[in-house]
Amino acid sequence: MAQTRVVLDESDRPKAEAIMSQTGIKTFSQLLSILLINYGDHLVSALKTTPAPPPPPVQMGRSQGQGKPSIQPSMQPSPKQFKPMGGL
Repeated sequence: MAQTRVVLDESDRPKAEAIMSQTGIKTFSQLLSILLINYGDHLVSALKTTPAPPPPPVQMGRSQGQGKPSIQPSMQPSPKQFKPMGGL
């Protein structure tokens, strides 16, 4: 098996060690191999993708006053009046 040495930046070591302790991965070499196998294609795809611009902000009409939406109550029919039955 051919070997390649990789230098891990000292500031990234705590993150790598945390991943290793939480997952049971024993060595930095195993960690790098697992990350490459499982996430390498996703990384390439994500880096090649051109980010889309954010959607434009929602424009509110000025007729609603200070940009706040107005809520109109719905009209409900008035309840029927109770009429007592005669002769009881």
